[in-house]
Amino acid sequence: MRFKSFLTSGIILFLLLTCSSTPFAQSANLTVEDSRDVSTLPTSFPRMLKASFKRNTSLGLPADGNYSTLLSLRGWSDDSGGPAHELAFSQSRGLYYRSGTTTNGWSAWRRVLVENISGNVGIGIDVPQEKLSVNGNIRAKEIKVEAANWPDYVFTSDYELQSLKEVENYIKKYGHLPHVPKADEVDANGISLGEMNKILLQKIEELTLHLIEKDKRVTYLEERMLRLENHADK
Repeated sequence: MRFKSFLTSGIILFLLLTCSSTPFAQSANLTVEDSRDVSTLPTSFPRMLKASFKRNTSLGLPADGNYSTLLSLRGWSDDSGGPAHELAFSQSRGLYYRSGTTTNGWSAWRRVLVENISGNVGIGIDVPQEKLSVNGNIRAKEIKVEAANWPDYVFTSDYELQSLKEVENYIKKYGHLPHVPKADEVDANGISLGEMNKILLQKIEELTLHLIEKDKRVTYLEERMLRLENHADK
């Protein structure tokens, strides 16, 4: 998964402004000013692109080492031309972005989502181990999980269905259903939605087979009792 963000726009603007022949570009390089203890305002860089070396505490950035390199940009001298923008390149937690106006000041810093060197993206997680890791709740209209070996095999003639007595003995011994992960495993590793749905469906299908068998047994006993009652009435 790739997230196109302000990172792309910032790099493009950087290249255009530093390599052009307009008054913005005074040399082939953009000088990084050491103003580590000086905070910035949206009015600090009208109609210019500015790079500076900053102490995180002067920027109000989340704790992440001591310093960041700041890229500040404003296309116009007042709010009529839109807000000012800043990108902070932190020491170990990637990119942060904020915007601000003369009227309202700076917004809060927001972390820019980018892939790490392994191609993984984390939201609220510094070192994601999966393609997308989220430390928090996710809300969606629909989630599609791909799965293989869907447990229709439960209904095949050669499937070995455990008896309820066998299931009872297993529960007494291990404290959970067969093939279902233990609580401590789930606490430590979480669950795979696709795999867990397969396991739950397998259990539902097994229960269905047991219910069908019990229903046949109940029907047989009811019919036998009815025959005995009819015989007794004669």
